Amino acid sequence: MKRTWLSIIASTVLTAGLLAGCSGGSDTASSTTSPGGSAAPEANQQPVTIKFLGWEKPAVYQPAIEAFQQKYPDIKVDYQALVENNSNETIKKLDLMSVSGEDFDVFTLNGGSPFTQRAANGMLEPLDDYLAKEGVKYENEYKAEQQKYQGKRYSLPGKFGPWMILMNKNMLDAAGLAVPTSWTWDDFRDYAKKLTHGDGAAKVYGAHFHEWKDYFLLAAYSGSQDQGIMKDDGATLNADNPLMQKSLELRYEMEKTDKSATPYKDVITQKIPYRDQYFQQKAAMMPTGPWMVAEAGGTDKIPATFVSAFAPWPTNNKGDENYSFGSADPLVMYAKSKHKDEAYKFMRFLSTEGMVLTKQLSAWKKADLTQEVDQIVGATLSPDKIDKTSLVNTLQTTKLPNVAESPSYAADLEKAYIAEAEKYMLDETDIDTTMANIKTNLQKIIDANKK
Repeated sequence: MKRTWLSIIASTVLTAGLLAGCSGGSDTASSTTSPGGSAAPEANQQPVTIKFLGWEKPAVYQPAIEAFQQKYPDIKVDYQALVENNSNETIKKLDLMSVSGEDFDVFTLNGGSPFTQRAANGMLEPLDDYLAKEGVKYENEYKAEQQKYQGKRYSLPGKFGPWMILMNKNMLDAAGLAVPTSWTWDDFRDYAKKLTHGDGAAKVYGAHFHEWKDYFLLAAYSGSQDQGIMKDDGATLNADNPLMQKSLELRYEMEKTDKSATPYKDVITQKIPYRDQYFQQKAAMMPTGPWMVAEAGGTDKIPATFVSAFAPWPTNNKGDENYSFGSADPLVMYAKSKHKDEAYKFMRFLSTEGMVLTKQLSAWKKADLTQEVDQIVGATLSPDKIDKTSLVNTLQTTKLPNVAESPSYAADLEKAYIAEAEKYMLDETDIDTTMANIKTNLQKIIDANKK
């Protein structure tokens, strides 16, 4: 049964994944030139204006836009943050703009599920011919592969980075614990127990897990393949993967047995913001994505009052390679853009030397990681509150798996998976019943969407 475009829009709000936040990057331009050459406008020719939509504050992209416009004076870029620091709400607005017939050219998405939904429904422009015309091989330019749809490439990499463990170094020091450079989930659990202290409203948990589906896939994200609800082929349910059950049991045992992680019931009933739980020092560790790197140095809303360190994503067994979940946000072109050649030029610039100017980690192979980190940290309000050594180690040692396919109905699968995981965390079902229900109920969704 094919999904309609309107039903996809309605399901957007249910999409879980990598959520809103600002990543780090650098603000120093690379000496390597961007694709194409500078082009001065012909006499009496008006510059073309392309509209770029996202959720980051305008100040994030302004340096890259200014550099692009200097290089290409015949193209102007009008950037609009539809809903600042909220990717899901931004995507909902994008969908409404598309249905309403509004003009725009380039936009960002926040993960595989939103990407596939819009590629499947004709909202995105295929990029293979543009890259071929330029003579560019993707793998020679970028270190992060992007998801394709039906064999076609529809995106270039935006901000990039692996998930990692954010840690309150002051609390680690007080507990006599070193910042891990490589560790297992057993080690993580042990750290959480040692970092937990206090009672009642004054209790500090060793770890905090949020309500997103990612926090029900912790151990699965340590695998080198099949990390998600679906296997990498995007067609087969991943419920037989023992790491899915291990992930659920790990969170349950830390909350219920060890009492070292924020109770899930509190997370959903009190609507606890994950940033507040960490920065108000109510939790010592938090698995999170790369956007929290810059935030560790403090923001206007949440100043940094302690030193944050970073550790690689824990492995399932000692000696395993350090894999983690992570990717680059899809940077895409609107299929109805009226300025596609100009939009492509901007996408190529932003995904290469332009991203180096945005204070966000990039997937460009020619970018210097150490320089990027220096610029990220140096641009924060309190650079001294970031343990740069641990951050560099984490970024250098972490591997990402090959990109997985994501079905267009992934949002429905995520909603159903979270619903079953929630019953388990609230003691409404045991683990065997939970896994059986996941297999039965999610398979029904897969079957209903088969063509």
